[in-house]
Amino acid sequence: MDSNEETVQKHVVVNSPYERSEVLTERTERGPRESRSSTGTIAIVAILAIAAIAVVLYLVSNRNANESANRNANLDVASQAPPTTIVQQPAQQAPVIIQQPAEPSQRANTSANDDANMQDIAAKKLAEDPNMAGVIMTTTDARVVLTGTVNSAATKAKAEQIVKSVRGVKSVDNQLVVLS
Repeated sequence: MDSNEETVQKHVVVNSPYERSEVLTERTERGPRESRSSTGTIAIVAILAIAAIAVVLYLVSNRNANESANRNANLDVASQAPPTTIVQQPAQQAPVIIQQPAEPSQRANTSANDDANMQDIAAKKLAEDPNMAGVIMTTTDARVVLTGTVNSAATKAKAEQIVKSVRGVKSVDNQLVVLS
């Protein structure tokens, strides 16, 4: 039998002075059944709904109260904290290194070796460029003097830059003559 089917039976008894008759009728109806909720069921559902609403309201108000209490506690702690004092330490100085000058005879010998090395390196760099064939170089105490002739002002400036790029050269006196 379907949940939407309902069987209705009627039993009718007819008594008359001469006869007695019984009629039994049975009928099956299909269609939506009326819900037969009792008053007790409705009351239980209403009580549960009210209880659920009460729990939700309690949780929301408790959360708001906790947030407010935390905010107030943080404000109290912040207002009671002593002010922060920053003490800056003086910076440390780098150690001072004092070098003793070499004895004059050693110094002159070392300087001459350095000058010879610088002149050798610069001469090799100048020899790589064919336009520098007329350049003559003299080195004394890491100071270079350029003499001779070149074809253009650009070549004159380039010769000076090549010599300045050598490590240890302190200055360059460019006395090159440009041929016109």
